[in-house]
Amino acid sequence: MFPPYQQKQVRLQLSTILKAVISQRLVPRADGKGRVPALEILRSTARVRECIGDKDRTKEIPDAIMKGFTTYGMQTFDQSLMHLVKSNLVSYEEALKHVSNPDDFALRYRGIGSTSDTAWSDFEGDGEKPEEPEAEPEATHSDDDDFNIDRF
Repeated sequence: MFPPYQQKQVRLQLSTILKAVISQRLVPRADGKGRVPALEILRSTARVRECIGDKDRTKEIPDAIMKGFTTYGMQTFDQSLMHLVKSNLVSYEEALKHVSNPDDFALRYRGIGSTSDTAWSDFEGDGEKPEEPEAEPEATHSDDDDFNIDRF
């Protein structure tokens, strides 16, 4: 949208003012009673800002979103759709119509992934809650010491 001589400046401005982007696709429910939103959530992190500011790194943004699930509460459409399928809110066949990468989604649905695919394994978990550590004496701290991200 901008002439070539302005593009770098616009990218840098966008990378500094952007806080988050939430996109949705409304997907038909498995029970046929309406639609449910599949959400892609991007938060402004140092990596995301670098990817926006450098046109050669823009293609890394989907990977940054996928890997930012655990730490920053980000998720791709494919991760959101996987959650909806596993929750029986959306059928597998319907999800395939809306995913960004159908082949990868089909493999992940069957539990097939590479050993270096930590982004999906962090997202999916193993279905069990981690064991609670033994209670330690409570330390005095302020609310500013904790940073929590609420999940959708």
